Amino acid sequence: MTLIDLPVTGRAPEAARMASPPVRNPEATAGLPPPHAVAGFLHVGTDRLNGRLSRDIAGGWCFTAAGGRLPETVVRRLADPATAVATVPMVDRRQLRRRRLGPLRMAVVSVDAGRGVVRLTAALSGPVAERLKHPAEPLPAMLDGRSLNRRRLPACITAIGPYEAVAEVTGPAALLVPGTVMTLTVPRPWATPFRLRGRIIAVEAGAGDAGARIVLRMADPASVDRAAVLATCTAPGFGIHALWTYGLKPRGLMRHLRVVPVAGLADMATVYRLRRDANQFYGRRPDAHDPEAWADPLDACSILFLGLLGDKPIATARLVVNGGDRSRSELQALVPVPEEFWEGGFVEVSRLVVHPDFRGNRIRLDMFREVERLALGLGVRYLLFDAIPKLAPLYEAVGGRRLPLTKKHQDSDEIEQVMYVDMRAILARVNRFSAVWLAGFGGTLGRHLEIAGREPTDVILGPARRSPAAAVIRGMGRLLARAGG
Repeated sequence: MTLIDLPVTGRAPEAARMASPPVRNPEATAGLPPPHAVAGFLHVGTDRLNGRLSRDIAGGWCFTAAGGRLPETVVRRLADPATAVATVPMVDRRQLRRRRLGPLRMAVVSVDAGRGVVRLTAALSGPVAERLKHPAEPLPAMLDGRSLNRRRLPACITAIGPYEAVAEVTGPAALLVPGTVMTLTVPRPWATPFRLRGRIIAVEAGAGDAGARIVLRMADPASVDRAAVLATCTAPGFGIHALWTYGLKPRGLMRHLRVVPVAGLADMATVYRLRRDANQFYGRRPDAHDPEAWADPLDACSILFLGLLGDKPIATARLVVNGGDRSRSELQALVPVPEEFWEGGFVEVSRLVVHPDFRGNRIRLDMFREVERLALGLGVRYLLFDAIPKLAPLYEAVGGRRLPLTKKHQDSDEIEQVMYVDMRAILARVNRFSAVWLAGFGGTLGRHLEIAGREPTDVILGPARRSPAAAVIRGMGRLLARAGG
C-alpha cells in the first residue's frame, strides 16, 4: 500500500486539535505548582520558615511553607500588623551575608494557614522612583543573576541615583523575585561597561506579564560608586554638588571628562545654553533667556570646544585667533593690549564657563589643558585672558601672570583682571614652577610632541629652542605622556 492509499480522512479533526493548543484558563491552573519558584526563608518576627517564593496569578508574591502548613505561633504573629516580615532567597544567601545585607522587608497581604501560604507584596515604592533622576534617554542594559538560571534579560534604566536604579526589564515578571541579587551591565560609548550589583527590592509587572519594572538597590560600595558616576554622567540635574549632598566622592569620575571641538549647529546651540546657564547662575543678564542671545561676533574667528562628562556637556570655552588683526581682539576693544603681545603673537581665551552643577571641581584646569594643546599647535607665544579676582590664583597656578590692566565683565559690572601666559618662559626655563606645570600639563606637551613633532614648539621657543632647559622640559613631557598612556 502506498502512502496516498492511507485512510487519512477520519484523522483530520485529531490533527487539528494537535495543531491548535487549548487556551489557558488561569482559574483552571491556579492549583498547579508555579513554573518558577525560589527556595528561601520567611522571617516572621523571631521565627524562620523554610519554603518557596513565587509569583501568583494575581500579580503578587506567595510564600509557601515547606510541608504546606504554618505553625500556630507564626499565624498569631502574622495577625499582628506590627510584626516584621522579611524574606531571604537561598540562592543568594551567601552573597547577602558577605555584603552584610539583611532580609528584605515585605508587606503581608493575606494568610492561608490551611495551605501554608502567605501572600506578600513588593510593590514599586513611589517616593523612591520619584526622587531619582531620569537620564535624557533610557540606558540600555542587560540583567543577570544566579536566580535567573543562566538567563540574561534585556533592560532599560529609566531612573538612577547612587543607591537605587529603576529598570524596565523585558522578560517574565515571575523570574524577578524580590530579594534576589542581580547585576545590571550598562554599556556606554565613552566608558567600559558599568556593572551595578544590587538587590531587587520592588517589582511591578507589565501588561500581560511581558515585562516588569524593578527597583534595584546597590549591594556594595563599588556598585554605589559606579551608579553615582553613571548618574552624574547621564542624568540632567544631577551633578557634583548632588554627589556632595550624598557624601560621595566616587573615584574615577573625571576620567570620563573629554574635551571635543564644536562641530555643527547642534553643538553651537549647546555652547550658547552653557553660556546662558553659567552666567545667569551668577545673576548676569537674567532676562536673556534665548540661547541665541549669548552668541558673539568673534565666535566666527574662534576655535570653540566643549567639555563633556559622559553624555553631558558641562563646560565650554573658545580660543580667539586674531592673526594680527586688531579688530578680532575682544581685549583690544576694551583695554589697550601692550605692543609686545602683538609683536610676539597671541591668542585670547574667553567665554570659559562651567555649568553651575559642576562648579568648584577644577574642571577649568581640564579645559585649560585643551587651551594649551591648541596654543602649542598654533605656535603662539602668548595666551591672553581675563579672570574675576577669586579665580586669578587658580590661573596663576598654571602659569598665568597679571597685567596692570582691568576691565568690566562683558555681561555685568564686575571688574576682571587681565592675565597672560608666556609659553616661551614655561618651555625654556627650569625652576620650582616647572614641576607644578609638568604635573598638570606635561602629558599634554608630550603627546603634542609625539603627534606634531618639534616644529611648533621651536617656533614658540625661538632662540631658546636648543637650550638645555628646553630639552629637559620636552624630555619630561614625553616621559609623562608615556606614563599616562
